[in-house]
Amino acid sequence: MPATVDVQRLDLPSSTPEQRALMIYVHVPFCHSKCTFCDWVQAIPTADLLRKPEDSVRQNYIRALCSEIELRGAELAAAGSHVPYVVYWGGGTASSLNEDESAAIMTALRESFDLSTVREATIECSPDTLDERKLRFYRELGFNRVSSGVQSFDDTRLRRLGRRHNSGQAERVVHAAREAGFDEVSIDIMSGFPDQELDELNHTVERALALPLSHLSLYSFRPTPGTFMRRKVDAAEKREYLKRQKILFTVARRRIEESGLSEYASGYFGKVSPFAAMYFQLRADTVGLGSGAISVVNKRFLSHTKGRLHDYIARPTGFDISVDAGQDRVLVSFLQAGLAMFDGILRTEWQITTGTELGEVLTRPAIAPLADFLRTRGLVEDERGIRLDPKSAGLTLIELAFEMAMSQPELA
Repeated sequence: MPATVDVQRLDLPSSTPEQRALMIYVHVPFCHSKCTFCDWVQAIPTADLLRKPEDSVRQNYIRALCSEIELRGAELAAAGSHVPYVVYWGGGTASSLNEDESAAIMTALRESFDLSTVREATIECSPDTLDERKLRFYRELGFNRVSSGVQSFDDTRLRRLGRRHNSGQAERVVHAAREAGFDEVSIDIMSGFPDQELDELNHTVERALALPLSHLSLYSFRPTPGTFMRRKVDAAEKREYLKRQKILFTVARRRIEESGLSEYASGYFGKVSPFAAMYFQLRADTVGLGSGAISVVNKRFLSHTKGRLHDYIARPTGFDISVDAGQDRVLVSFLQAGLAMFDGILRTEWQITTGTELGEVLTRPAIAPLADFLRTRGLVEDERGIRLDPKSAGLTLIELAFEMAMSQPELA
C-alpha cells in the first residue's frame, strides 16, 4: 500500500458557520505559446492568449483585474467573516507577467485583503519565463512557493507539446528557485500521451526525482475536445488507450513513491500543499479573480467564462454564472476533485461550503449512478465522509476523467 500523508495532522483550517477560511485565486490568461495538450486555455483565442505587456488589451486586462480585486476585497471585508489563508496565481502562465504587471496585482491584493494570515502563496511558472532575478523578485513580492509546469524532460516531447522550454531550462529553474530563497518548489509532469512509451516516461520521472523538490505532481493526459492532441486519440481504440494510460501512471507513481515522496492525493507527492488540500476538501471559500476564474463564496458558485477576455475587461465585477453551489453539475465537479484527496471528502466541510448534506447528494438521480460506480471501486462511506482506497483512487479518477472527455464530441 502506498505511503500516505495523514492530512488531519497538518493543522489545516476549515471554515465554520461563524468564520470562513479563504483562498484567493488570481487567473492570468496569457501564455507564450498555445500547447497542444492544454485544456485550460483551449477556449481562449490564440491572439488574446499571446498578447504582450505592451498590448493595450493586456494593459486593460490588468487594470480590470485590479478593479475586481478591489471590489471583492471590499465585499468580503464588509462581511467580516473571511480569513485569507492561501494565495495562488495560475493561468495560463502567471509568470508570463512582467514585474510591473505582477507588482500592480500584488499591490491591489495587499490593499484589498488582509494577507497577514496567508500561509501559502504560490505562483505557477513556465521555465522559459524565468531566471534567478525574476525568481528573487517573486520571493520579495511575497510568494513562498513556486510551481513549474515542466510536463516532460524529453526535448522531442516538449516540442510536440508546443512548449517553449527545454529540459535543461526546466532543471535550472528548480535550482534557481532554491537559490532565490524558495523552500517550497514543485513541478508538474504528465503521463499517458497518445504515443508515449514507458522508457520516455521513466526518463522524465528519473530526471524529476534528481531535483531538489519539495513537491511533485503527476497528471494523466485528458483527451479534452478542442485540444490538438485529442485528435490524436482514435475513439475506436479508446479501451486500449485507457489501459495504457493506467499502466503508465501506475509505473510512474510507484517509482515516485520508492524515492521517498509520499502521496497524499492522487498524483500529488511530497509536502502537502494547503491550496491543494483545502481546495479538494472544500475547507475554504474561494474568491477567483480574473477572466476564467471560479469563485465559491457563501454557498454560491460564481464564474467568469473562460476565453471572453474582452467581455471581462468591459465588466470585470460581474459574473457570467451565478448559481447555488448545491446544483448537481457543481457538486459532481466537487466530488471528482474531492476524491483525489486520500483523506477524502469531509461531511462537515462539504455542508458548510455547499449548503447540502453529502448523503442526500449521493442519492440524487443525476448523481446516484456516479455514486454507484464509485461503490464498485471500493468507496468508503463513514461518519467522517467518503473516500477511495489510495490503491485504486488514481486509476478510478483517470477512468472517470477519460470517459467524460471522450463522451464529449470533438469541437468543429
